Amino acid sequence: MGVRKQNTADARKEANKSRYFAVLKNCPTSPRKMRLLADLVRGKDVYLALNILKFNPKEASGRLEKLLTSAIANYEAKTGERPEDSNLVVKEVFVDSPKTK
Repeated sequence: MGVRKQNTADARKEANKSRYFAVLKNCPTSPRKMRLLADLVRGKDVYLALNILKFNPKEASGRLEKLLTSAIANYEAKTGERPEDSNLVVKEVFVDSPKTK
């Protein structure tokens, strides 16, 4: 691996140490339906977002709720702190369509 590529990879690893995220793959829900829910929770407090998803009647809300719970667990595992004590906010949510062959 070249020096420039190695430096870029190291910088990305350092940036990910302060980010807490989760990824959902192979989800059978359409991206359009997921984006509607992602727009509801983007920028909200984590526990408010969980309540929004919990009481939303759409099917995709269960999957997004599970994903957000996983991101909270990743935060707890990386920092060792309780998520209730910190002020966690859903900063960004990406919904991409699957790549077709």
